[in-house]
Amino acid sequence: MTYFLKFFHPLLSQIMLQKSIIPFTLLLALSIICFGQKDLENGYIIKNDGTQIHGLIDIQSNVQNSKSCLFQNTEQGTLESFSADDITGYKTNSKYYISQDVLIDSVKHRVFLEYLVDGIVDLYYLRDAISEYFFIEKDGKLVELQNIEISVLIEGDGMEHNDKMYVKNSNQYKGVLNFLFSDGTGLTKKISQTTFNYRSLINITKDYHNAVCTEYECIDFTRSSVQKLIIEVSAGLYYSEMCLKTSKSSQYNLRPGLTAQLRFVPLKSNTNWIFLIGLSYSANDFHGYFKNDLYYFSSKDTFDLSEKYSIIRLPLNVQYEFGSKKVQPFVSLGYSGCLYVGADYAAYGHLNERNYVELGRIKKFQHGFTGGAGIKFNLKYSRYLFLKAHYEYRIPSVNQDQVYDWIRHKTMIVNFGYAFSL
Repeated sequence: MTYFLKFFHPLLSQIMLQKSIIPFTLLLALSIICFGQKDLENGYIIKNDGTQIHGLIDIQSNVQNSKSCLFQNTEQGTLESFSADDITGYKTNSKYYISQDVLIDSVKHRVFLEYLVDGIVDLYYLRDAISEYFFIEKDGKLVELQNIEISVLIEGDGMEHNDKMYVKNSNQYKGVLNFLFSDGTGLTKKISQTTFNYRSLINITKDYHNAVCTEYECIDFTRSSVQKLIIEVSAGLYYSEMCLKTSKSSQYNLRPGLTAQLRFVPLKSNTNWIFLIGLSYSANDFHGYFKNDLYYFSSKDTFDLSEKYSIIRLPLNVQYEFGSKKVQPFVSLGYSGCLYVGADYAAYGHLNERNYVELGRIKKFQHGFTGGAGIKFNLKYSRYLFLKAHYEYRIPSVNQDQVYDWIRHKTMIVNFGYAFSL
């Protein structure tokens, strides 16, 4: 019986590895297929005569959203592209755009501006392939807020110190804000502390409205884009392979694991990009023989290697989610700092029928590099279920040319979890 298990173990291991790859392959294929699908949201277009037509709108990147609106009429089932000349604007639950004439580098363009704040003054945002722009409209006049880079020359004394060129931001937008908001009390200090970014300019615009208007509240159309903090918890299976870089031999191990992650959604741009950081726990227990030609051993020598430990991972991942429907495929890339806890290990070299302990220690900190794919099942109130398969390649943090420095671990991980917002 022992002989039978030894003989078929490599084959069984390969079958198990292939089975673990199947979910990953299916998820990845589904993600690639869905990549080409349109991200359609419920919304409406506003025709030039003020008529609203409801349907589905393709929300793309900020650059593309400023150029055109891809609209599907749900009654007629047709898909049509509108420019800023064709319609007055369009709106979904997450974005609101209106057509406006703007000057960029002294050239007039008619584009869709993202409507950020509607109040005593209106704030708009535009992103093109190179830069981003902010505009404020007051009393019917549209003014661009600028923060261009300027070069400053500091002349040297011609002896020990040479001329130096420095680059700094002009902060012109602060002067414009002080002028436009001059009738608002207590805003001078806030303006001086306002940075040239999405959320900061939205806040100062709302502060100005609240300072001068008590008749009605301003409308912040970006509330749906406020950063959300979501916790993901999951359990899974970790199917790991232990091998030596110069050996064809491998050992396999299947263990359960637990993961908890914090999920951050960016404030603007493309909310399909997600960042995650967290903590996970699993364990490994390997023991096997490896034929090698490492440094001072001959090609006929064999290593008897064993290692047993728990792994605490600190994963950092970037994730891209396709679409915004109930079922969302996604792909991810990441890095994990892996800490070995309670490591028990031994390395023996078999040479001339003698055993001896091979010098060297296992590195208790390892680098892990991951790539994966999965599916989200969106529920109500920012909750969702998810299934994820990803592949991890783990190497020691340093290489001192010892036996354990040449060990590589390859792990297929399949997680199923639940997420909820704080």
